[in-house]
Amino acid sequence: MAENEGEAANGRADVAASAHQSDMPVPSMEPAPSGVQMPSLSSQADAQGMEGTGDMGDASSQGGMPHPDMEEGLTQRGTQGESMEGIGLKRVLVEVRIPRSENASFALETAGQLNVPGFRLDSDYQPVPATPTREHAAQLRDADEQAVLVRGEIEESRIPELEAQPDVIRVWLDTPIAPFSAEVEAPPIELGEEEAPHLRQLNMAVGPCPIPPCDCQPSVAKGTIGDVAQYLGADQIWALGRRGLGITVGVVDGGITADGRPVKPGETSRRIPRVTGGWPTADWGTEASDWGEHGNMCSTDVLGMAPEAEIYDIRIAGVGTAATISNALAGFQWAIDQHQATGRPHILSNSWGIFQEAWDPDYATNPNHPFTRKVVEALNEGILILFAAGNCGGADCADGRCGSDTGPGRDIWGSNGHPRVMTVGAVNINEQFIGYSSRGPAALDPNKPDFCSISHFQGYFGSDSGTSAATPIAAGVVALLKQSNPSISQEQLKIALRGTARDIGPAGWDQHTGAGILRGAAAYNSLSLGRLEVFARGGDHSLWHIWQTAPNDGWSSWASLGGWIDAPTVTRNTDGRLEAFVIGANNALWHIWQTTPGGGWSSWASLGGWIDMTEVGQNADGRLEVFACGGNGGLWHIWQTTPGGGWSSWASLGGWIDQMAVGANVS
Repeated sequence: MAENEGEAANGRADVAASAHQSDMPVPSMEPAPSGVQMPSLSSQADAQGMEGTGDMGDASSQGGMPHPDMEEGLTQRGTQGESMEGIGLKRVLVEVRIPRSENASFALETAGQLNVPGFRLDSDYQPVPATPTREHAAQLRDADEQAVLVRGEIEESRIPELEAQPDVIRVWLDTPIAPFSAEVEAPPIELGEEEAPHLRQLNMAVGPCPIPPCDCQPSVAKGTIGDVAQYLGADQIWALGRRGLGITVGVVDGGITADGRPVKPGETSRRIPRVTGGWPTADWGTEASDWGEHGNMCSTDVLGMAPEAEIYDIRIAGVGTAATISNALAGFQWAIDQHQATGRPHILSNSWGIFQEAWDPDYATNPNHPFTRKVVEALNEGILILFAAGNCGGADCADGRCGSDTGPGRDIWGSNGHPRVMTVGAVNINEQFIGYSSRGPAALDPNKPDFCSISHFQGYFGSDSGTSAATPIAAGVVALLKQSNPSISQEQLKIALRGTARDIGPAGWDQHTGAGILRGAAAYNSLSLGRLEVFARGGDHSLWHIWQTAPNDGWSSWASLGGWIDAPTVTRNTDGRLEAFVIGANNALWHIWQTTPGGGWSSWASLGGWIDMTEVGQNADGRLEVFACGGNGGLWHIWQTTPGGGWSSWASLGGWIDQMAVGANVS
């Protein structure tokens, strides 16, 4: 990845060959909408999550985003005595430069001295250190300075004047954000003492379904959270003793009412177990109502897949606190600091974002936005990060907050579509694509979403819905995989989850479902190192094997897999199945594979060609690729068209070789 710029580089398999490059004969071988409005930070509501309890108001009253109550922490700068009344202010993040020897709080002093009339500094906002962009990194390094973000308000027309100050690097809007809950007109559902809210749907126009039939009924549960665990194979991982113990998932959301915490008056009586920390540090776990108990839903869904995991409540919206990107920045910074100190949280689950590009075009499309840089910083720290794709996937049942920003290329904005995060779409347990699930390409990466998870099931609510529910379900599965593989990286997880996903759309990756539906047990098998198995050519020239009967245990007897072979090589598919490649008696490439991970074997099958040596590599997306020396002495290759799937035809890479090796670069 291009450091500090939020760009990702694709891994590739390199073939090292002793070769003379020449042309060799080929042997015969067997869309910007107008009129959308950014929600005003001075108007009320609509940042409300739509799955929670409480009086949500009717659709006509939900016009914008809540205004932050900042008055106590705001310090007016500029002409002494100038009245601020009647002036329309924009809430902003100001990226300032300070000496590297100072701590981040020194930025408040620096910002307090900015000589711009009407600038109001929020002295209650803890400054957040910023990884500089490549454009500014060298300049700051040479001056022995660092970049830090502070928050404040200023009249929009004066932003260029503020940016012109010597100590100011850039001024960014403090972007409004909202949860990716599904909104649909539905009667209340009885949930013991509680009722699910009366939700609303602003756009139910029926349009084309990319993978029929589409599910546009978020209020109708298709199974329970227990059914989801069984469908994804989480219960199979539990049976192996992996239930998320020792793994902490940070739920970055609208708050959680946690068991054992002094929950604030007026909040739900429901309590979420296993919440062990959070941010803000003074009152985590004490409220969930501002986003309609959306955080309670997300944490419940994580625990539904990883029942022994712990939860951090990272609250980025709350009563009297505007839901804006500055809170997400501060929450992520707290998570990074915690991880550096304690190794936790291991995972961050994010079921929120922006619904329209117009909410903040800069955040939507700029990989150098400070929050997106902070996400990359968290990834570099080793935290695993998932983001919901969003609920603006098309005219069939897109969320009303999307406006005209619906469908491919207009529905996954900002960090939700960063190349390195896991971007999660939604299907139901019946393998029906959920019509509003946002589709690629994302603004920051054309290859989004990465995969789909399950939504529309009975969990915390009568129906947990939106890509909001799909994402913490995926985060719970990731927690199981992290427990099994403590050192696993974000990229390794993405490869495993994409490579083992169940394809329900067009063959291979597609812009609707990504690689398909994640399969927890299959991904676990692909990542697990279990029984050793040895393969050899026997005295009869057939392929023989012998294996451990249990991990680190005794061995079986020898068994024959048949054939007449030379030069065997064995590798593992992304779903955990071993596959052996050999040169057959006719000098063609033959292969045989396990039909299930650790299970029985297929019959032999020919991949054609005329070869005299082979090497096998694995692509970044999990597809196997075989390299061989052809009858003309050139380098040839053949590859799986999908991870664990069918094969291409042979293709020449030219040259004249007599030895080779395959290596994989880092991503």
